Amino acid sequence: MKPRHLLIFTFSAAAVLALSACATRPMGHASDPAFLRGLIDGLLAPISFVLSLFSNTIRMYAFPNIGRWYDFGFLIGISVWGGGGATVTRNIYIDRRTGRKIEEIDT
Repeated sequence: MKPRHLLIFTFSAAAVLALSACATRPMGHASDPAFLRGLIDGLLAPISFVLSLFSNTIRMYAFPNIGRWYDFGFLIGISVWGGGGATVTRNIYIDRRTGRKIEEIDT
């Protein structure tokens, strides 16, 4: 990447961050959705997204909500669909002559 492009990108990212810091959001009340509702909404998010394409009354994210606890529940619920961060891949190589598993290949 050219230094000029890197400089433009850096200033653009800083401007976006500075503008997003000015955004406000009304805080919820005690009766607004909290952690459990966020978890349920996260689990139903893919279905709600498809239904929201055809209806103006269905939303996949409740607003207003309690805040960080709702967000945390929503994040846990939606991560169930993608396997969360627990998906690990591991390559195991098998030697054709001996049939042994090889953890590392020496080159």
